[in-house]
Amino acid sequence: MITLFILFSVLPSRESIIYQTIDKGREGTMNIDAIKDSGGYHAVYTWEDRVIDIVFDSITMATRSVIKTIGDRTVLRAEQKENFEVEFNGGRHSYREKHGVYDRHAAEFALRGFEYTDDFKTTIRFHVPEFMVINADVTVLGTETVTCPVGIAECWKVEMKPKVLFISISLYFWIEKNYPHRFFKYSDTKGDHSILLIKYDKTD
Repeated sequence: MITLFILFSVLPSRESIIYQTIDKGREGTMNIDAIKDSGGYHAVYTWEDRVIDIVFDSITMATRSVIKTIGDRTVLRAEQKENFEVEFNGGRHSYREKHGVYDRHAAEFALRGFEYTDDFKTTIRFHVPEFMVINADVTVLGTETVTCPVGIAECWKVEMKPKVLFISISLYFWIEKNYPHRFFKYSDTKGDHSILLIKYDKTD
């Protein structure tokens, strides 16, 4: 059973976040501006030449819509309607998903919505545009103290494991245990990609 926070009372009403990113040795920064309103939880990612505009469900943090642009070109547009409708690189797909899909472009943000415990484990529907909507196991591996430029926090170490035939990869996320449940850092199995929180401001 999936247990989630009631986000309108738990997460701040407005956030401004900056992460350091390392993508196969190349360093960069990713900016996120997020606000809660009547439409849900709205986050805009800006990273290098791309902008990812995502609206999350205010209760489950599943993806209501996502638009990804690179330069002046829209490469991804997805929306939860009766089905989960996707336009990606000129192709169209419709998935019979009615109970919440988590898009890969903001998995680290969406994972802030779960109410974790030491033995937490669940399976989510995970959208990988280059592939399809698949199952992914989400498991708490334990707690760790994480230090980054914004401070020190006790975090849940969360593993996400997409279930794809012939591919074995784990994605690791460190989510702050206490309010405001910030996403502190990320790494993958190979260590080719990492994310670290370097600046954070909020309005309650």
